Amino acid sequence: MPIFEYRCEECGHRFDAFFRRSEDAEKETPHCDRCGSGRVRKLFSLLGWGGGSGQGLSGGCATRST
Repeated sequence: MPIFEYRCEECGHRFDAFFRRSEDAEKETPHCDRCGSGRVRKLFSLLGWGGGSGQGLSGGCATRST
């Protein structure tokens, strides 16, 4: 289930929207869950990169130094 991040053009609120398929995100425009506006902009997100738990772009594989 794809997750996309949006920013409301009216109030500036950032929120996530869930879709069943990526194609649905192109057809349907979500509304801001704070003010209800339909004037939203899809943001560019890097999902899953870095992870914040010591896993870098290598997917968490460690290199062994001797």
